[in-house]
Amino acid sequence: MAGLRQLSERMVPWLSTPFETLEAAYREGRLGHAWLFAGPRGIGKLNLALVLAERLLTGASAEPLPAVLDAKTAGAAMRERRQPSDHHPDLHWLHPEVDKSTIGVEQIRELSESLVLKGFGGACKVVVIEPAEAMTVAAANALLKTLEEPTAETFLFLISHQPGRLMRTIRSRCQVLALAPPGERATRAWLGPGDYPGSLRAPLRLAETIDDIIDNKINELQIILDDIYHYRVEPQSIAEAWSKLDLELLLETLVERLQDVLRMRFLASNSITDPTLRILHNAWPALTLERLFAQLDAAERLREQLGTGINSEMALRVLLLGFQPDREPS
Repeated sequence: MAGLRQLSERMVPWLSTPFETLEAAYREGRLGHAWLFAGPRGIGKLNLALVLAERLLTGASAEPLPAVLDAKTAGAAMRERRQPSDHHPDLHWLHPEVDKSTIGVEQIRELSESLVLKGFGGACKVVVIEPAEAMTVAAANALLKTLEEPTAETFLFLISHQPGRLMRTIRSRCQVLALAPPGERATRAWLGPGDYPGSLRAPLRLAETIDDIIDNKINELQIILDDIYHYRVEPQSIAEAWSKLDLELLLETLVERLQDVLRMRFLASNSITDPTLRILHNAWPALTLERLFAQLDAAERLREQLGTGINSEMALRVLLLGFQPDREPS
C-alpha cells in the first residue's frame, strides 16, 4: 500500500483517545470546521488528520478504531507519504512542493477555487495543510477568507510543529488540539527492542529515519563532540556536514545528551557505578556548569529557530565552538 494510504487507514496507538474525541464530536455535530493540530514533530499529527479525514470522507465514523500502525510500516509510509498516489478526490493535501520549503499563495488560491466546486463524493471535503507554518505570509492571508467563510461541509486540518510561527489571525480561527509525545515506555513498546538513536519524543521521526544515514551521525555524536572538545576536528566542517542532514533530529539528540551530562554533573563521582553514566559524568571536564547550561540553551534556541530564515550552518558552527574549552586539553 502507498504511504498515504497506510497513514489514512492505520493509526499509531497513542492517538486513539484524541481520535475518539474528535470522531464523537463529529457524530454529535460539534466538530468545528477548522482545527489546528499542534505538537512536536514526529508524534503522529499527520496520521491523526489523515485517519480522521478518511472517516469523514467515507462516512465510516461508526466503525471501530483503525488498525494499529506499526513502527516499520510507519517509517516507510512517512518516507513515501508525498509520492504521487491515488487518494480520495475530496481530500486536498497541501505541503511544500518538490525542492521548496514553503507553501505558496498559488497553492492556496487553487485550493480556494476547488472548494467552491461540488464535491465528488458528496459527504464533505477535507483540507490537510502540512506543516501550516510553511505557508508564506501571502498564502496565510489567502487562507483567512476560507477560514472565515468556509464552504458547506468543509473541514480544514492544519498540522503545526511550531504553532507560535503561525499568524495570530490563523490561530484564532481554529480550534486547537495540543498533542503531546507518548511516554518513553510507550515509545519503546511501539518501536520494539533495540538501542535507538535520537529523541524518543519523536517516535515517527525515529521510525522514518531508522535506516537513514543520519543514524550514523547520531551514533557518532559523542565521538564528534569529543573530537571538537579536544581540537581534533574543525567545528566548521561538522556544521557543513550536519546542515545537510535532519538537523532538527540531531539537535533534539544533542539537547538530550546535554541534559544527561548536566544531571550526572550534579551527582558525586563515587556514587556512580554504571560505566555509561560515568562517561556522561566525566564528559567535557573543562566545561563549567555555566558553559554547559549555555550550550543547552543555545541548542534549544537553534532547534526552535529552524525554518525561520536563520543561517543554520553559521548558528550550528557557533554552537559547536562552545564545546571547545578556552585552552586545548592536554
